[in-house]
Amino acid sequence: MANDTRSLSNPLQVGLALPVLALVGLLVGGWVVNEACNAEAGCIEGAREVWRGYLPEWTRKALRGIAGLFTNPWLWVLIVTVGIAERFRPARDQQRMFSNGLLHDALAWVVLDKLAFGLLIGMVFSYSAGLALYREYLSFLTIDALVELPTLTKGIIAFVVADFLSWLHHWIRHKVPAFWIFHAVHHSQTEMNIFTDDRIHPFDRVIAMPISMLPMLILQLDVGVIPWILIAQMLYTHAYHGNLRTDYGPLRWVFVTPQSHRVHHSMAPEDADVNFGVIFCLWDRLFGTHKDAFGAYPQTGVADPGFPMEERATVGGIVAAYTKQFLYPFVQIWRRLTTGRWELPAG
Repeated sequence: MANDTRSLSNPLQVGLALPVLALVGLLVGGWVVNEACNAEAGCIEGAREVWRGYLPEWTRKALRGIAGLFTNPWLWVLIVTVGIAERFRPARDQQRMFSNGLLHDALAWVVLDKLAFGLLIGMVFSYSAGLALYREYLSFLTIDALVELPTLTKGIIAFVVADFLSWLHHWIRHKVPAFWIFHAVHHSQTEMNIFTDDRIHPFDRVIAMPISMLPMLILQLDVGVIPWILIAQMLYTHAYHGNLRTDYGPLRWVFVTPQSHRVHHSMAPEDADVNFGVIFCLWDRLFGTHKDAFGAYPQTGVADPGFPMEERATVGGIVAAYTKQFLYPFVQIWRRLTTGRWELPAG
């Protein structure tokens, strides 16, 4: 198929960039060690002084977040498990495990986008900031009887309600053209992989995040509970974006699966606007938006030949493609303003 031309046909191109990155890392690391160990208090305290003296607080928070992301043991267990499953049960046999799509999603959207935008947005819309805004403007939504419930009970309620709101804002992001053109970036991936879940335009994330946080704010969950809810959602949604041929058997009647979500990502017109669920498929079944196309593993992507898909598995190619994909929704908005009509990609 045409997509095979974008597979990682020359991994040497990426490999050649690694020594350069390693050299830069050594130079930066050498400078840090030199600065740190010249301190009178010794290397360890000197390193702390460098950390606090040269990096602003928001940068330190961002780097801690990046470190936490890549040292999360559950994420690595998931990556290994899905990788093994893709080897034996791939949805598309011809898709390589280290495809161009995987490299682009992992490097551009997990590393570059999260560093440049995701963590900054996360800090702006942090739980503590959201709680302060909620108490200032939306405290009338609070139900005292629910707030007094045990923490575990509140956590379960928040998880279920947040999933319904995720279904709702997902449906809205498909139906409202100004939202869809941002969400279309997520749907553009033709080589589904575990990191496709992170292929989310920052403005798309801004639309979704506050809505999903609302039940946690209404229930005033303890800060320590929030990461567990977010990690559970993250692990599950990452898994079903993989190149997996499975519908989870009887569980497909309750949960979103790699098969049902692949139908959601289908570029076929007959699969449009179905399977919006995030964790549970119950909302789709309740509102008539679920498609029981069991056994179907369609081609994914958006029907826009002008979409700037990634083509080269090089650092420059990945950065260039990410930049064009970031600008894609704004180009569509400009066309709408200048021509008076949308040119919406189907998907």
